[in-house]
Amino acid sequence: MGEYYNWVNIDKKEYITPRDFDYGNKFWESMNKDSAPLHALHVLLANEWRGDRVLWLGDERLASEDFPNAVIQNLYVQTAEFGDSGYTLNLILDTYRNVSCLFKEAEEDVREEIGYYIKDYLELGRLEPYNEYGIDLEHPYEGLFLKTGRRYKCTINHTKKVYYSLDETDILFQNNTKNDFSDPLPILMGYGRVTEPGEWLGDIIGVSDSKPEGYLLLKKLYMDR
Repeated sequence: MGEYYNWVNIDKKEYITPRDFDYGNKFWESMNKDSAPLHALHVLLANEWRGDRVLWLGDERLASEDFPNAVIQNLYVQTAEFGDSGYTLNLILDTYRNVSCLFKEAEEDVREEIGYYIKDYLELGRLEPYNEYGIDLEHPYEGLFLKTGRRYKCTINHTKKVYYSLDETDILFQNNTKNDFSDPLPILMGYGRVTEPGEWLGDIIGVSDSKPEGYLLLKKLYMDR
């Protein structure tokens, strides 16, 4: 089966999933710089998720109260309060909202999923507790599919005061060959079984079309370790 990843905002208790954009959820499957999930992430980082703690979270590694990173410790506290200490998957699915539904690029798949909810409601007379999009059955599509994903030129780490730009930063493999098609953000922000924790894990990340004053441009970033 393999490990599945989502972009998770632990402050807003929201997430987006590549599945809704017709991409695979494994670590590498939506890493293309022009993928719809990454474009959606950029729009959220520029707006509703500005200043929040976000990570690329896998479903096969437990959150630990002893892990030396505040974002993972916070996740552990949330899972403990939920009654399932360390198990982030159940926490995310049962208590967070999937905001992929806000994006036009996810409309086809999300409409189909919401259709299943409506069908169940009509047949059972109630909505199942698992309502990942947080819909109101009286107006199930109100406010959905209004956003369009896009890429911003600069990806900024406000905690470390550094940034990269795919126009100026060399994205490389360890053998120093160039990678012109991937964005390293999932590697920098990842936490899961199949990869080492990202160097930006727990940092505050933003995006902009303008270079941030006083921040250091990263000349090189590597897609593998």
